[in-house]
Amino acid sequence: MEDLNISVFGTALGAAFIMVGLGITYAYRRILPYGKDPSGQEHQPPEMIIGIFMNFMRGAWACLVVGVVLIIGANVMGPGLSVPTAGIDVPISLYYAAALGFLLVLLTYNVLHFRVKAAISSAEDDNAKGDQIARVHANFTEYVPTGLALLIALEWSGAPALMVHFGGAIFTVARYLHAWGYTTNPYASFGRIVGIQSTLLALSYMVVASTYYLILT
Repeated sequence: MEDLNISVFGTALGAAFIMVGLGITYAYRRILPYGKDPSGQEHQPPEMIIGIFMNFMRGAWACLVVGVVLIIGANVMGPGLSVPTAGIDVPISLYYAAALGFLLVLLTYNVLHFRVKAAISSAEDDNAKGDQIARVHANFTEYVPTGLALLIALEWSGAPALMVHFGGAIFTVARYLHAWGYTTNPYASFGRIVGIQSTLLALSYMVVASTYYLILT
């Protein structure tokens, strides 16, 4: 039995609420002027859309408040519960899964932000940018599940930790590079080219390495 540190648990949960609140605020903040004075805005989205997005904004503010309260309350209470531990050894792949999961959250809120922007604007360039951002998100979801599966396979195959870290690090950095490059430039940017080639390099490396350790050793 180990102590569950309530301050750590509450801080982590509170930080998650704050991240969600900030993400929703970033995605839907463009609707705020329409909630205050719909008739005074240049582009008028459907009334239903205004109501829905304003509810999202209220949810974002609630998340921010709950997050702050959780962090303060948890640190005041401190540790105190005794529960079984989930495990001692942390799989290497979990570090990279967490880093990639964080990027997925960022890309998802970026998609929501530009969809809201398109919903309240008739400008074609806004729609084009929204499509670009959606494609960045889609590209991420196309490659990451396979990459993580191969990383887990490499780790479970018995490969040395350094080899697992190498594959995970290259793949994670590649996905961040690609997301940055494709988001900022829809054409052949440095980040997009290097990111996708590095992604394929990491996938190929993990396929070969995991196959070697699974079959030949």
